[in-house]
Amino acid sequence: ANKLGRCPLAFHPGENWAYGASADVLAAVIEIVSGMKYGEFLEKEIFEPLGMKDTAFYVPTEKRERLANTYKADGKGGLIIYTGNNLGINQSMNLDPAYEAGGAGLVSTIDDYAKFSLMLMNGGSYEGRFIMHPKTVKYMTTKALNADQQKGLETWLELEGHSYGNLMRVLADTSKAGTIGSPYEYGWDGWLGCYFANCPTDHLNFLFMTQRTDAGTMEITRKLRNIIISSCSES
Repeated sequence: ANKLGRCPLAFHPGENWAYGASADVLAAVIEIVSGMKYGEFLEKEIFEPLGMKDTAFYVPTEKRERLANTYKADGKGGLIIYTGNNLGINQSMNLDPAYEAGGAGLVSTIDDYAKFSLMLMNGGSYEGRFIMHPKTVKYMTTKALNADQQKGLETWLELEGHSYGNLMRVLADTSKAGTIGSPYEYGWDGWLGCYFANCPTDHLNFLFMTQRTDAGTMEITRKLRNIIISSCSES
């Protein structure tokens, strides 16, 4: 984080938006303020209170047989096992990493992820436990871009119709987004295709988890969420 602070700016604040290392810098700030490693902070403040017993930066021996394989495209329309190591993500995830990134590297389950996303949906609480202040959740999930920044966001990974809060995409214009939804929906997706969306207006929580590199928001993700959200809206 200190080295990043000495790098030349890609643009001045407010002039554009770019995907970067902001979450990783935030993790470094958390370590300094809390006096704990980032993973320890997450375990104490989020994972343990939420009962996320299968979420960490590595998989212990007794749980390793439950770890899903990670795949990548073979260039021929099929998939092969991924054997690389990117963003702290590898096939085994069996080592407690020296560097715990703020933007990637956690291993989890859909049940654990659901607890976290429902906590956000509830304004920072889950089953009577207070995890985040409601103002923090609102800060994360409220669109915060000016017109110039919005143009930068919409050129990145088909995010037209969305704005950006803080670490979250925010649905702003349903006519441009290409998916069924309501304004103020928020969420994010990852390099391996894990995707979540909270729809406060419709009281819906959507989670989709897969294991393929360079997946992001896939076509099948959009189709599935459209089917599910439209079905729920009709009931």
